[in-house]
Amino acid sequence: MKKFSIRLLVCVVAGVFAFTSCLKDDNDYVPMPEGYMVFVNAFPEASGVIYNLDGRNINGYVPTPFQSYVGSRLFVGKRNLRIGSADENKVLIDSNITVKDTTAYTSFVYGTKELPKFAMTTDKGIENLGDKFGVRYFNFANGTGETNLFLGDATEPLFAKRPIETGATVVANEAFQATASGTIKLTVKDNAGTTLATRGDFVFQKGRYYTIILTGKKDDTKTPLYIGVVAVQ
Repeated sequence: MKKFSIRLLVCVVAGVFAFTSCLKDDNDYVPMPEGYMVFVNAFPEASGVIYNLDGRNINGYVPTPFQSYVGSRLFVGKRNLRIGSADENKVLIDSNITVKDTTAYTSFVYGTKELPKFAMTTDKGIENLGDKFGVRYFNFANGTGETNLFLGDATEPLFAKRPIETGATVVANEAFQATASGTIKLTVKDNAGTTLATRGDFVFQKGRYYTIILTGKKDDTKTPLYIGVVAVQ
């Protein structure tokens, strides 16, 4: 059985960034070396994006909408990733990435037309997670400054003073944190205590991993601030 760091296959849950996985044993099959990546579109200034890896579109000719994602197995080695706007003939991101065997990744495109940004995590599980779930938080929203994520009725944030991310801050904070599972409300506030976005009770299941992200643009009616949840098992 070939295992990823966090085993992954994609399935869609309406209205939520979500995916789960499993890989089955096959004693007669020798798998090719491969990694797996989920590409999260947190770029609010286009209706969708197109992912192109080494000259081939990952998601065919169908753009991945804002606040959505596409997942793909990837051959190992150095790969060239281009991310283009679906609304105009413009490459937002042109980056070389390295894919390692049996390794899971999550990538994010965000920012503005003037300054599109790209970040990527290497996803690793937590030993002895037990009845808890793993969670991390990233701020990909435009115009927010530092933000704080509160779970449930907590008076102290689980993640405090998260700036608008850079590639370096995402890598520095890619590790998951073990947290008690359950049905939990999500609230993001600024440093002054003003609520920027909320999300109603979300079921965080034990043994799973969740990336919580803030997307959208502050004080914007077309793409308002939104709390997205990417779930992996």
